[in-house]
Amino acid sequence: MELRTKAQQETPMTPEQSPTDPNQSPQSVGDGLRTTIGCVLREVPSCSMRPTDISRRLDVSRVMVGRVLRAIEKSGSIETLTSIPGPETLRQIMRAAEVSGVSSGHVQLAIWAIDSFDHLIRDQFGTRAAMSAALSVEHADQRERFEQASRYQAFKGMSQVLGVESKLWLTCMMMTPSKTSEDGIDVSTIHGTTGLRRLRPDTMVNFVYGTPPKYVSGRHIPERLDLDLSPYFSNTPAPLDVVEENGQIVNTFAPKVGGKDATYDMFAGVHVPNGSNRFAAPGRTCRGTVVIPDVPVVTLVSDVILHGDIFEGITPELLVYNTMGKGGADIEDPKRFIDRVDTNDEIVEIGRGIFEIGIQEVPKYELMVNYLCERTCYSPKDFRVHRVQIQYPVYGFQYAIVYKVPSSEDQSNS
Repeated sequence: MELRTKAQQETPMTPEQSPTDPNQSPQSVGDGLRTTIGCVLREVPSCSMRPTDISRRLDVSRVMVGRVLRAIEKSGSIETLTSIPGPETLRQIMRAAEVSGVSSGHVQLAIWAIDSFDHLIRDQFGTRAAMSAALSVEHADQRERFEQASRYQAFKGMSQVLGVESKLWLTCMMMTPSKTSEDGIDVSTIHGTTGLRRLRPDTMVNFVYGTPPKYVSGRHIPERLDLDLSPYFSNTPAPLDVVEENGQIVNTFAPKVGGKDATYDMFAGVHVPNGSNRFAAPGRTCRGTVVIPDVPVVTLVSDVILHGDIFEGITPELLVYNTMGKGGADIEDPKRFIDRVDTNDEIVEIGRGIFEIGIQEVPKYELMVNYLCERTCYSPKDFRVHRVQIQYPVYGFQYAIVYKVPSSEDQSNS
C-alpha cells in the first residue's frame, strides 16, 4: 500500500489549470513550489530527505539540493520564492527525479509550478533580483537578509573597482563640558580604519584630510590639537605619501600589494576646544557626528560619547543619505531630505561608562578612549555611549547620529 504524506496530497494545481496563469499571486506560486517540489523529493526511491542522499541518488549538486530543501521548508511562501534556486536548476532536479523513478504526474505538476515561477520572474518583475527586492519588503526578516546580501555584493564590487578594502571604519566623537564657556562643548574625535588592505597594484587610494602647515596659524580654531594614536594600533601604520594640493593635504596609500595579512591601521585624533554648543543657533538645530567611509569596509562603527548631562533626555536619530553625485549632505538642508535612505539600522545606547565599549576589530579601542578621558581630565565612568554598527555600509552613503537640540530660550522656559 502506498502511503501519501499531507504534502503529497495537497497539490495546488491540476492538469486542467494553466501553469502560466498571469493572475497567480507570488504567494500562490510560492505555495505551489513548496508543495509540488516537496512531493517529488519525498518520492525519490530509497532515499531520505537529506541533501547528500538526494544529490547522490539524482547525480545533481548537493549544494543546490540543500538550498531547495531549506527553501521549501520555509514557513512563508515569499521566503521560499526569495531563497529557492532559479527555475532551470529546479527543472534539472525534477527531471533527474523522474529518471530515478518518481511519478511522472507529480514531476509534471512540479514542472508547471516551476514554469509559473519562471513567468512570475520574467513577466511581473523582469529579473530575479527585481523580484527579490520587491518581495523582501513584505517581511522584516527577509528584507534584512536581502539588504545584507546586497550590501555585501556592493562591498565586493567596489573593493575590486577601487583596489582597496578594510575590515572596519571607526568614528568616535567625545563631547565634554567646555573649560571656558558655560554653553560650549569640547570635542575630541577618533577617526580612521583598521585592516586596510590594497588589492590592486594599478590603483592608488587618496585620503584628503589635515591642514597644510602654512595654514595652521590661520585656521578657524587655532587651539585645535592633533592627537597621536599610534601606540594603540594593532597593525602596521599605513604607509602614506603626503603632499599638499590646492590648499589641502592629500594622503596617498599605495604600498606594494601583499597577501591577506598585509593589512594596516590608519587612525587620527583631534581635540577641539569649544568645537560645539549645547544649544541651537539660527538654522543650526542639530548636533552629532557624520561619517562617509573613505574605502569599502566590512563594518562601520560610529560612537558618540557624551559626558554628564550633555544632551541628556535627547533621543538621537540615525539619518542615512545617498550622497552619490551631490557630495556630503548638510543634515539641516531641506534640499537634501530627498537623498535620505530608509534603513533598519538602529542606534544603541551602551549604558553608563565606557567599560563595555570594546570593538573586536580594534583591540585597543578602550585604551584609545581612556586616552581621550585623560586628555580631557574626566573619569571614564561619567560618560554614556550611543553607537551605530553596520555590516557592509554602502560605499558613498553618509551615516549621521543626530541630536535635535533646543534653543537657549526654550531651555530657560522649560
